[in-house]
Amino acid sequence: MKCAFYVKVGKIEIRDNLPKPTIKPDEVLIKVKYCGICGSGVESFKTGGLYLPGIIIGHEFTGEIVEVGEKVKKWKIGNRVTVNPNVPCFDCYWCLHHQENMCKLSNNALGTTQNGAMAEFINVKAERLHLLPESISFETGATVEPLAVAVYAVQESGLKIGDNAAVFGAGTIGLMTIQVLKAAGAKNIFVIEPVESKQKRALKLGADKVLIPKNWNKITRLTNRVGPDHVFDAVGIPETIMTSLQLVKRGGHITMIGMHTLPFEMKNFLALTTGNITMRGVYAYNQDHFRTAISLLEQEKVNVEPMITKRIKLDDVPKAFELLSNPPHDEIKIIVEI
Repeated sequence: MKCAFYVKVGKIEIRDNLPKPTIKPDEVLIKVKYCGICGSGVESFKTGGLYLPGIIIGHEFTGEIVEVGEKVKKWKIGNRVTVNPNVPCFDCYWCLHHQENMCKLSNNALGTTQNGAMAEFINVKAERLHLLPESISFETGATVEPLAVAVYAVQESGLKIGDNAAVFGAGTIGLMTIQVLKAAGAKNIFVIEPVESKQKRALKLGADKVLIPKNWNKITRLTNRVGPDHVFDAVGIPETIMTSLQLVKRGGHITMIGMHTLPFEMKNFLALTTGNITMRGVYAYNQDHFRTAISLLEQEKVNVEPMITKRIKLDDVPKAFELLSNPPHDEIKIIVEI
């Protein structure tokens, strides 16, 4: 079968000589329909990051079940599904406390440490499956995974109805966070984004005001010189991390979604203490967040169509990674039709 294969940092190859996977008794075989290219995947392409060399990439996907293992009872051939790609151990402290996203097997997942879905077929444990409602297309369903990230971030932030929020970045996660904030009852949503095309999409999808990075302090004036109750950093670079500390109100909350892998000098860190600011990171999601993400799409409270900026074939994946790893660019979510 054909697949997108991670060779090493900066190199993805299309290979067409890999065998179709065989399934274990507790697995199903999925014929993949669509797979999204993830921002964390682009970061791993540049730095190594979460990727293990020698795997098939891709963890945001949908497909149709074409084979069912002998121990699988709930699922049948023909079911339309999306998949939670994380593969926890189910036995460590965190898994036993309903925190599988913090499993001791950190980052163990389809498309990062195990073969993923940028391939014609993938074998998946049945308990990782989620039924895709008929009202959600295979293409839209390939965005459930990143939407679950935004759901988790907003739920964990402690945001209350009527709170003001600021979001750094209007890429995939930023735009999804805006929509989840709107659904959760945020009063005003401010967005900081340098790329004009992404600014327009942010306004279309629920932002009340969009500013370029150098004008971030205008948000303070727009909130009666108090600052937003919450800041969500969907970028994760040193500049946004440090600006978040200056922007958020005293006693406010910063939620870090974007991931930065390299060391940097932290300035104005004292503000975290003197401003009584809460800063926390969020990583991934659990099964409940996945279900909520599907529900939001089914209820049309989140619109992903304006975020899909390009649709490509499997053969075009290496060029797409090259493009996405060299910002600035206008691309948000690139979907691969398998």
